Amino acid sequence: MKKFVISILLFFLPIILLVANYLTLSSVRECSGDLGKMAKFFFEKGYHEKFSITPDSVKVQDIEIKNLPNSPKILCFGDSFSNKRPLCFLQPVAEHFGTNIINVLYNLNFSPEDAAIGFLSNAPLSQMPEIMIVECVERYCIPKLYWLDTDNPPSLEQLQKGKKHSTSTQKKSIDKEILLYYQYRLGKENNTICTRLDRQCFTAKGNEEELFSYNEDTVHYSDEYISGAAQKLEKLHQLATVRNVTLVYMIAPNKSTLYTPYCIGPTNFFSILNNNTTFDTIPYVFNPLSKLRQLADNGVKDIYYADDTHWTPATAQIIGTQLTSKIIKLLTTNNSND
Repeated sequence: MKKFVISILLFFLPIILLVANYLTLSSVRECSGDLGKMAKFFFEKGYHEKFSITPDSVKVQDIEIKNLPNSPKILCFGDSFSNKRPLCFLQPVAEHFGTNIINVLYNLNFSPEDAAIGFLSNAPLSQMPEIMIVECVERYCIPKLYWLDTDNPPSLEQLQKGKKHSTSTQKKSIDKEILLYYQYRLGKENNTICTRLDRQCFTAKGNEEELFSYNEDTVHYSDEYISGAAQKLEKLHQLATVRNVTLVYMIAPNKSTLYTPYCIGPTNFFSILNNNTTFDTIPYVFNPLSKLRQLADNGVKDIYYADDTHWTPATAQIIGTQLTSKIIKLLTTNNSND
């Protein structure tokens, strides 16, 4: 009987330890990262909270496209990077120009590029902004641009319907967390990759030298595909110019793109800059990768979250300052050409 009890205890010991870990280290679920199918057991309690930055006045307003005011100075069509609160990369831009930035909550059936071209094609001139920022994370920008329908853009009615973008993370029960843990350990139904790094890039306890990213970051595109995407982007830029709108196309680098040079062993991550120089030469494209690499090379940690594919608020401030300089340069160039 004693051996039987011991066997039962040993069988359930992993689950007991996981539950204990869940309760002591990973209790804050509302701030867990976006790598959804990766169990959160690996990350210390309070990791996200120590990076929180709240500006004195939040100057970025999330608005549905049907509620856009007339003549906003700066309008943004973005994704979860622009939706991040209370501080995102748009906040420093808004503070510099002394105006609120309207961040459009887009229909999930459409990309930021779809929404931008639909708005530019169909919205009245009274709603056209002086500056339009279109932002897309690197893993999606090439296919989204390549398949952008510049001849038949979506109508405003289409953009106003459907589920709007949300960045909230649902809480999971202990049993689901345990299931996710074993799925992760066994490599089952898991969309994440864990890669060892040759240096400590994060301050998350136990995960200082681990890069967690998406499998989608390994999807590669041909030079022809990338060139086609660049051509569609130019059509979007031409339409903005006709509407007297200064366009900035912003690429948010994949987390894996930033940390690839520090990975141990070969990797298969995709990067626009590794395959084609087309996007390097477009003056209205803003890609902050070189600045982020500089920070990483100088030993700055937590440029991105350890358990998330988004950058931290401190990084958002730096990128917002860089974006502001880019916008000023474009405005100066456009004014000199008038």
